[in-house]
Amino acid sequence: MNGFHLIVIIALACPTAASAQSIVESELTRTTLTSSVDAAGHTVLTASVTAAHGGGVPGGIVRFIDETTLLLLGWADVSQPSIVIDHLPDGQHRFRAAYSGTANFLPVMIQPSQSGLLIQTIRAVPNVSVSSSENPCASGAVVTLTAAIAVRDGMPTGAVTFRDGERVLAAHIGLDRAGTASFTTSALADGSRVITAEYEGDANHVRALSPQLMQGVGTPLVQSSQLGNTD
Repeated sequence: MNGFHLIVIIALACPTAASAQSIVESELTRTTLTSSVDAAGHTVLTASVTAAHGGGVPGGIVRFIDETTLLLLGWADVSQPSIVIDHLPDGQHRFRAAYSGTANFLPVMIQPSQSGLLIQTIRAVPNVSVSSSENPCASGAVVTLTAAIAVRDGMPTGAVTFRDGERVLAAHIGLDRAGTASFTTSALADGSRVITAEYEGDANHVRALSPQLMQGVGTPLVQSSQLGNTD
């Protein structure tokens, strides 16, 4: 009996303290999700988490989810809520950001929230090659440079820019139905030219650069009949 009365006395003696401990302010949040593409062509997912009054939130974690594949893509602190993704299969994906909320700032409890779905098509990376109709060639010779864009599915559209080192030889040459673009010139400078073709991308394929083609101009040609001649 004595123990029972002691509990009652404590409860009655401290109503104010017990009440004060139960006062917790709950702060609602709102999460939004956007995407962008960085200089390397990677998709960047960025969340924005705000409190109901419009200000930022003091802490917590944002998780980024691909609901198409049910994969957790990564997570980031709410102070820098971005991740870079570069290994997803191409095609349509459904992204969502989920903010965890936090109880680290009691008596204010920051409530969790999640964004709406962000539906985005991940563009495929094509294979780009460049070739020459004559390599090496004589000084002032007419040479046709051809870029070929190879993709896994479908047919690429768009255009190609040809360069000799940093110098643009021809810009925005449209692809034909075979996925190739050609440029003919007789104005290549003498010497060893570094030719590249940059595919500018389309709705389904990212920008991509070909390997370098070393084009000899004004280089003496060695006749096959001269090979092995020791005279």
